[in-house]
Amino acid sequence: MDELLQEMIAPAPSRSDMARRRRLVSTFVIVALAVVGVASLTTSALFTDNDAITGGAITTGTVDLSTSGLPTFNVPTEGLAPGDAAFAAVTVTSSGSLAYRYAVTYQATDVDTTPGDVTPPPDTAPIAHLSTQLTLTAYVLGTGGTCDAAGTAGAPLASVGAPLATSALAPFIGDVATRDQGSDRTLAATTSEVLCFRVDLPLATTNDFQDTSTTITLRFDAEQTANNP
Repeated sequence: MDELLQEMIAPAPSRSDMARRRRLVSTFVIVALAVVGVASLTTSALFTDNDAITGGAITTGTVDLSTSGLPTFNVPTEGLAPGDAAFAAVTVTSSGSLAYRYAVTYQATDVDTTPGDVTPPPDTAPIAHLSTQLTLTAYVLGTGGTCDAAGTAGAPLASVGAPLATSALAPFIGDVATRDQGSDRTLAATTSEVLCFRVDLPLATTNDFQDTSTTITLRFDAEQTANNP
C-alpha cells in the first residue's frame, strides 16, 4: 500500500528519463576529468625568470724591476793602476703597479789570469786572480749626485772587501730571502733610484796582477711589500 501511494505521489522515471540522466552523469564525469587534466597541465608549466650579472675584472698588480743595463765601469783606457777606482751607475726602476723591496747579489769572474809582465819560474804557469785584490762598494746617489770619487765620498750603502766571491752569487745589498730583512731597498710603484757601484784596486797591489782582468755580475731580486711584512 505504501509503495502504491509512493508511486502515485512520485511516479518512477520513464526509460527515456533514465537514459538522459545517465548521459548527464557521464558528461559531468568527462568534463570533471578534463578540468583535472587542464589543472595538471597548468601547474606543471610554471612561469620562471632569471638574471645573471658579471662584475668587473679582478686584476692582479705587477712587480716590475728593471735596470738601466750593464754596469759599465769607467775603467781608463790604460787600465787601472794600484790606488785607482772605477765607477758604474745603475738606475733601478719600479715600473709595475705595486711597491717592492729588492736585494742585490754579486759575483766576480776572472777573465784574464795571465800577468803580462811577470816572468814565472820554470815549469810554472803564471796565474793571478784579480778578484782577490778588488773591493766592491755601493752608494745611493741623491738628486744631482755624480757617480765618481766626489759622489762616493759619503757613507756607503754596502761594501765587500777582497777577495770578491767567484764561485756563486753572494749577498751584497739586502737579502734575497722573502719578507723584510731590514736591509733591503724599497721602491714605490713607478719610481726609481740611482745606485753607484765603485771598484777599488788597493795601492798595495803587486806586479803579479799586471794586465789581468775581472768582470762583475750584479743580480737584482724584487718582491712585493704589500701583505709581506
